[in-house]
Amino acid sequence: MENEETTGGASNRDIRRHIVNACIQWARIRGYSDAAGFLRGLAILARGPVSLDELVAEAGYSKSTVSTNMILLESLGLVRRIVIPGDKRHLYAPIIDHEIIMANILDAIYIEVQLFYEALERTENDLSAGGAKAGYLLERVATLKRSYEQGKRAIDFLRKQSSKEELRGHEKNIN
Repeated sequence: MENEETTGGASNRDIRRHIVNACIQWARIRGYSDAAGFLRGLAILARGPVSLDELVAEAGYSKSTVSTNMILLESLGLVRRIVIPGDKRHLYAPIIDHEIIMANILDAIYIEVQLFYEALERTENDLSAGGAKAGYLLERVATLKRSYEQGKRAIDFLRKQSSKEELRGHEKNIN
């Protein structure tokens, strides 16, 4: 992958650690392994598509660990597998397109918001069937539902803004 070139006294590995560390932190926050974050960072920093064997050599993980985590990253829309006819290797490239990244971020947030919203609705229905004994809890659920509804509207707004930016970018390319 990358050699140990130096830039202003710091090695490439030293400079790259910030992105790799951020990717590891992302993985931890999302409940994924450090390996998933480390491999995401390596893919982001690679000059071009990276083979599974190159990732194994660079990361020091087993081939099965690298393969499993690259499949995860691909399913999350963070990398794409590239198939070259006649080449049996699995090559991976990071997704760096702004619109795709934005859509992935908004989709992940929306799924989380929707999960909690549906749980609040079910809880509200169960509480309503039980009578007035849980009045305070009904009020709390209603308040939380309003917050999640606002979150959904914010995500929809951001999606529309992203679409408008994409259209403006296409218009600039045409003119």
